[in-house]
Amino acid sequence: MPPTCQSIDNLFTGVPTDRRGILERDQAYMALLRLLDYARSLGDGTTPADLWCTLQAIPASDAFGSRERLHHLLITAEDDGEIRRTASGRILLRLDAPSTGGPEHVWVRLTCRPAVEVEITGADPWPEGQLHAPGPAWWHCTGCRDHSGTRAAPFPQVRAEATEHATVCRALPAPPPSQ
Repeated sequence: MPPTCQSIDNLFTGVPTDRRGILERDQAYMALLRLLDYARSLGDGTTPADLWCTLQAIPASDAFGSRERLHHLLITAEDDGEIRRTASGRILLRLDAPSTGGPEHVWVRLTCRPAVEVEITGADPWPEGQLHAPGPAWWHCTGCRDHSGTRAAPFPQVRAEATEHATVCRALPAPPPSQ
């Protein structure tokens, strides 16, 4: 069940702070995760500026710390797989965009010389009849398991990186399942 506005309004109530009145890092990170859950209940994406504005509207938000702290904690959330960021800095909140593919998210499959596939995936399935990429993308090699990382990039850039990887990768495909 997504958090309610009331639970966000009480985000800092009763949370221990240091002698300066600032949340310890772990407490601030937990507050950020609750804030991201709230933002997720409203839509698929947000921006750091929108999160900062929301934080500033919460009573006792001074305990969270600075805008710089928000950015550092967003990097941690990205490393932990809680969010994804696009090249433009927008935060994708959907957790169902697989980093390793998935039939509904794979946009392009490139074949390497030894028949290994490099998959380009997106946060959303490619809409039928749409000629241009619907948003940011990532790539993942099914052979050597190399990938573009957690940061999303525009489709043309990802396609170029995936094509380059497909031309140099020499990984062998997985053996067929034994019967």
